[in-house]
Amino acid sequence: MFSQTSVVSGRIADVHNRPVPFAFIADITNKSATYSDSLGSFYLKAAPEAKLTVKAYNFNDTVVNVDNQTNLNISLKGDGATLAGKKLKTSAVYNSDSFSSRITTMAANTNAIAVTRHQDATRGSRYLYDAWVHGYVTSASDSIVENIHYLFNYDKIGGSLLVNKDDNTILQIDGSSFKTFILFDGQAKAHPFVKVPAISPQRYVEVIADGPKYKIYKDLATKLHKADFATNGIASTGNNYDEYIDQDFYYVVKDGGQPVKLQLKKKALKEAFAADADKLNKFMSAAGSGDIDEIYLKQLGEAMNK
Repeated sequence: MFSQTSVVSGRIADVHNRPVPFAFIADITNKSATYSDSLGSFYLKAAPEAKLTVKAYNFNDTVVNVDNQTNLNISLKGDGATLAGKKLKTSAVYNSDSFSSRITTMAANTNAIAVTRHQDATRGSRYLYDAWVHGYVTSASDSIVENIHYLFNYDKIGGSLLVNKDDNTILQIDGSSFKTFILFDGQAKAHPFVKVPAISPQRYVEVIADGPKYKIYKDLATKLHKADFATNGIASTGNNYDEYIDQDFYYVVKDGGQPVKLQLKKKALKEAFAADADKLNKFMSAAGSGDIDEIYLKQLGEAMNK
């Protein structure tokens, strides 16, 4: 039998009651996990009888009983530190059959390739974040795989998840060793990624909304536009710099069917959600006449799955 879950909120602090940002909190049994934000606050789906595992860099691991509580104040012992802000340096490709062996033995790899930040003249980036971020992956059996010492980034062009162990050796992993991954940005907002071959066979797509009836995805389709400046002495064309150009595409999948591309326009949304027109019209009426953006799509997905 599956345990019922509810949202548990709380705060992670040190022994001096100072907030601990980016502490990892997990209900391992129910395969749910998150990180605390800059104020140490967190929200997590957990069973009333769950034991939460709490980990943070340079703090002692802690196990907390939920015991039917919906709000928890958790104190961690240790010196405390932060892993945030690391920059991209070098990369290594490690060819092993299991994700765990890649994670634990990547320093032994000697097949290094360069993965560096763009040159000053280049605009944009092939990486999702400018600095390394926290995250975790799920295995093929949906088990949570994490290590609080490792940080992550995503290569938007190559479609690879990058793992930073110690700022000297970076692991570039293909998707055969894990099922999904979740990255947490600088505000500790979760960004889940999955593989949807019908949308992109090479890249992962970000999950904007996930429910029993509708799923909404974003494909981060970044391309490198090489410098193409030209002049005849009178007129000039093109740019004298390389540029990574982001062009995001959104898709909706209904009842496990084929992905349908979404335009961020009311007419397109009405066509995509025609089967639930009444529910859509009710949402649009309540949402008002604001911009249709990613936040709008996320709220729409939640409303259409109720």
